[in-house]
Amino acid sequence: MKYIKPNFYDDFHCLAAACSDTCCAGWEIDIDPDTEAYYMEMPGQLGERLREHMERLPEGGACFRLTDGDRCPFLTEDNLCELMFELGEDGLCEICHEHPRFYEQIGDHMEMGIGLCCEEGARLLFEQKEPISFITTSVVGPPGDVEEPPIFRERDAAFRIVQDRSLPLRVRMYRLLDFGASIQRAEFGTPDPADSAPDPALDARETLLSVMEDMEPYDDTWPATVHLLRDGSLQAELDEIDGGFENLLVYFLYRHFAPGVTDGRLSARVKFCAVSVWFICLMNAHVLRDTGDFTEWDRIVCTKDYTKQVEYSDENLELMLAALHSEPALSTENLKRLFG
Repeated sequence: MKYIKPNFYDDFHCLAAACSDTCCAGWEIDIDPDTEAYYMEMPGQLGERLREHMERLPEGGACFRLTDGDRCPFLTEDNLCELMFELGEDGLCEICHEHPRFYEQIGDHMEMGIGLCCEEGARLLFEQKEPISFITTSVVGPPGDVEEPPIFRERDAAFRIVQDRSLPLRVRMYRLLDFGASIQRAEFGTPDPADSAPDPALDARETLLSVMEDMEPYDDTWPATVHLLRDGSLQAELDEIDGGFENLLVYFLYRHFAPGVTDGRLSARVKFCAVSVWFICLMNAHVLRDTGDFTEWDRIVCTKDYTKQVEYSDENLELMLAALHSEPALSTENLKRLFG
């Protein structure tokens, strides 16, 4: 078994009350079965309160019933966790214990990372000035361990493309899109439907606007953000604004590329990585145009807002992947024209 993590993974520590945001509000907080059983048997007043604030989910399992403002019932006014105070880290449910860390197992690889819905995770990503690297720890298993899938060698090739600092970022993104299209054909024998009948007359920007308008908004600021796409004068300055875009591309590839070997959408997932960086850059350009300045904090906020809206909603992510896989307006060549 191989365990892989980015070089800055172990530097992450929750900011707790020092964070400008909270991960304990705004979305459903699921309770894993082991923690649910622990809470159900907990004696005393805290146990009663835990059970009072738990509710069953239609698809099975349990979650906390959120209070006004969609806050966890155990989140204090100081944005600290009451359960952490009372029970310690071992008393938290799995999602609260691990967030914003993520895990993905494919074959004999267990991959770990820090999600960008967290401002400290984003800060650590952007802080990396040297090309991001990955630390691999091998644990010898019993005979018959799964052979390393070739998808990881292909992803390493994608990393090399986006980390080639001899080229402008825009050129690297063109090459990445071409790479995604070639890998799709090599793995599955045909291009994805979007590349099977590309039409240069179709408007990629308008199609992305339509897809994003169909997404369930995370908060009431998202519709205004989406309508940045309607402003034709606003362009993503990929080579001018220091938005940490190389590191963002590496992050999105690390998290989203490999599952394409099982869902048949390798090219769409590469497009998703590139489109995500392009749209975050558009958000950055909007800040710069409207304020005359662009700070490290601005790029963290833009990245966090996009990630919460698109990447951390299974439904919204699926909308994006499905469109990038099937819509001719979102062909590889049309996206290259969109990027400028």
